[in-house]
Amino acid sequence: MPPTTVTDPDVTAAYPRRPRPGIVMGLRGGQVALLSTAGLLLLLVTFTGAFPSLSRGAVLGISGVLVLLAVATVQDRPAYRWLAGRISHAARAGRGNTTMARPIKAGTIREPRLDRGLGLLPGRAAAITVHELDGAGYLYHPHAGTLTGIIEVTSPEFLLRDPADRNARVNGWGRVLAAATRTGVVRQVQLLERSIPDDGSALAAYTDTHLTTEPVQLTLADTYRDLTGHLRGGADRHQSFLAITIDRSAATSRVKAAGGQITGLIATWRQEYTLLARLLPAAGLDVIDELSPRRIAEVIRTGYDPSTALHLCGDGIDPASAGPSGGREEWDHLRTDGSFHAVLWVAEWPTSHVPADVLWPIVFPPGVQRTLSLFYKPYTRTQSESAIRAKHSEIIQSSWLKDKLGRVETLADGKELDDVLVREGELLAGHGEVGLLGMVTVSARSLDDLDAAITTVHAAATQAGLDLRRVYGQQLQAFTAAALPLGIPVVT
Repeated sequence: MPPTTVTDPDVTAAYPRRPRPGIVMGLRGGQVALLSTAGLLLLLVTFTGAFPSLSRGAVLGISGVLVLLAVATVQDRPAYRWLAGRISHAARAGRGNTTMARPIKAGTIREPRLDRGLGLLPGRAAAITVHELDGAGYLYHPHAGTLTGIIEVTSPEFLLRDPADRNARVNGWGRVLAAATRTGVVRQVQLLERSIPDDGSALAAYTDTHLTTEPVQLTLADTYRDLTGHLRGGADRHQSFLAITIDRSAATSRVKAAGGQITGLIATWRQEYTLLARLLPAAGLDVIDELSPRRIAEVIRTGYDPSTALHLCGDGIDPASAGPSGGREEWDHLRTDGSFHAVLWVAEWPTSHVPADVLWPIVFPPGVQRTLSLFYKPYTRTQSESAIRAKHSEIIQSSWLKDKLGRVETLADGKELDDVLVREGELLAGHGEVGLLGMVTVSARSLDDLDAAITTVHAAATQAGLDLRRVYGQQLQAFTAAALPLGIPVVT
């Protein structure tokens, strides 16, 4: 008999359905308020004389509008939230808050003092300050009370590894996330992977260094050198960053013991990172370097305008130059300097069992400059138990109410209850719980190119089994969180 080779299959996992927000029967608080108001108006019109006969038609019309705002959906959002977003965006546009411009130094006018700021960043990032210790940069967000350190990492040839090695890396990454839930100090872990323009010089240098000089192989070497030469000018370079964010309020005693203020925060961050860094090699992540303030500024600058990567030497830039020179936020996209951006978010992950390389179509979309951000929100055991109890109670109440109203339970309702029970079982088994949010930022040089790139990304998402949806009315806020490793907390 011929020998048989036994290989370990890739480990697979099925994502739970995204919890439906709401307080009863999947309805949000705003929807319940609108429906209650409409019902109250109908009762007053029908059974009381509170309204004159001539105004009853108007009251009935208002009630219908309230019901429509509560139950209708516009651009994947409840109608009342879409309307509120439109009004908010129009108000910000009227005040000029959707337009950004960096002050220009002219004559004797002094530049504004930044006080360790990052180049007058727009939106939520404006308050962030950068601090340096031993060559590493740390971002402090005073409003959120968080400190973030950024590490550049790489995970070579994951797709080329055998299944056993890939499975080991997946288990290693699970241990990293489990360690992040240990104390509750780590508020968020952001894994950012992006592609930026490259002139091909690094690829050509690597090729010249590693190609063989044996006479027998010269023809093959010349052919390979010609192939890499044709790639120059149209190549993309991939970068990966790990942004670890700690919560000051959750580490008050440790911060005081380490010296208080920013010094204590940095010392606490170093303690958490030391533990996670020991586990990163088992997850297949090789640490390249902790980013200095100048390198952080370079990452931010190339995020706002990816084409600037072709003109930077790679040793960083002045933090005062990190922000965009100008830009404008529109309803469904953002323009900064010479680039257009659109942010999309993952509304649903694959519910069937998929391998660990499920995201490779998003990581390698053909001809698209994009940034993929995965946000992991570690929960302590107490937080998880509280959330599970609340969700379980909500499902039971909704089921009771549907039974009273004569509505039929659907398979989606049963799946939601099963997911909650699975979460509870895993928690009782000693596993930590981590929330997950995925966001994709697509960049292009024109609006037409942006629309084409988004179409390509949507096709890649369909191949990966993801439900990608566009962000509306909050493009600047979403871009700041998703395209830049600033550690800005997001809701997972």
